[in-house]
Amino acid sequence: MRVAVCSVGAELLTGEIADTNAVWTAGRVLETGCRMTAFLAVGDDRDEIVQGLEWLADRADVILVGGGLGPTSDDLTRYAVADFAGVGLERRAELVAHLDAVYVRLDRPMPSDALRQADIPTGGDVHEPLGSAAGFVVDAARDGRTVRVHALPGVPWEYRGIADRDVLPDLVRRSAGEARVTRTLHVAGAGESWIDDALRDLTDRLATADDVELGYRAKSDEVQVRISATGPDPAVARERATAVLEEASDRLGPAVTSVDGRRLEELVAVALRAGGHTIAVAETLTAGRVCAALSTPPAAFDYLRGGLVAADGAASAAELARTVRDRYDADIGLAVTGAAPGDTGGPAEPGTVAWAIVGPGAAVHREQTHIVGDRAIVQARGAAFALESLRQRLATAQVG
Repeated sequence: MRVAVCSVGAELLTGEIADTNAVWTAGRVLETGCRMTAFLAVGDDRDEIVQGLEWLADRADVILVGGGLGPTSDDLTRYAVADFAGVGLERRAELVAHLDAVYVRLDRPMPSDALRQADIPTGGDVHEPLGSAAGFVVDAARDGRTVRVHALPGVPWEYRGIADRDVLPDLVRRSAGEARVTRTLHVAGAGESWIDDALRDLTDRLATADDVELGYRAKSDEVQVRISATGPDPAVARERATAVLEEASDRLGPAVTSVDGRRLEELVAVALRAGGHTIAVAETLTAGRVCAALSTPPAAFDYLRGGLVAADGAASAAELARTVRDRYDADIGLAVTGAAPGDTGGPAEPGTVAWAIVGPGAAVHREQTHIVGDRAIVQARGAAFALESLRQRLATAQVG
């Protein structure tokens, strides 16, 4: 099964942003047993999008189109896909209801143009929206065969969430090839040499395996440990990769801050939205890194009420978490500090980071750790530890 990606947006052609959705898709398509055959970026032009789809249809059985599904006049993907499929558009009542709910939540009147997000090609099926814009899938007849087109919003967390939920399972059902799965450990505050030492026995053993590979990718605030496995189907490949991932995670211990392709702040954002929680953040040692991370996912205003950055002081993380929660009228307060006596029971060593999470009630969750490294490493890893702690508590419903 051949798969291609068509990314829509003038900003991709001018170099304003990188096409991270296409790169992400390439890795995930391998998991399904399908193979990537082409990437194409086109501007916000209806005819050019149609021409791009025609070109890709000669090279692929399934096309993923990302972007151009919003409410503005340059969001033309739905019209172009309908042209490509030779059908019109139909307004879907369930999507109109979804948009009504979105604008009620925003306490704003809905612009008339926003309703175009409720239109999908006639005969297509809706991919339930994660944000305001829905995706859809439609089949088009081409030269005696069928080309399937999945259209997804271009915002990365929406694109990837819908692809994981709807598109990749569809590819698995349609594929009969060898699957390849990559699992990723995100490690903060440790260098590649330390990680390599910790995993030396494991990497030596995998050197003779032909179905699992382990490698590293260093980034500014973390090192990614990537485990790739092949198998006759995604389930077998995932089982092989997961076994190695769990062993590597055990060896690396608390240096692991998150697992798999999404950034930690994206996982936290999804968990906050799923629980309907709002949050406010107070920071001393991490100097705004936590609040900046939480503000990175699109529409962060859904859950992020505000943040405070202060110089190191005597207040404990728990006190700061309560203060910021109440000041911004949030459900959750999260504070990260250089540990104060109220956190440690005594003077804190340099590199000691404390954090506290306070929900709507009186319960407080406190943690602290000591991080070896310069101030930048302590800040980056301290912020990551606090966010991971929050993610785990949201995942187990221990907040709220």
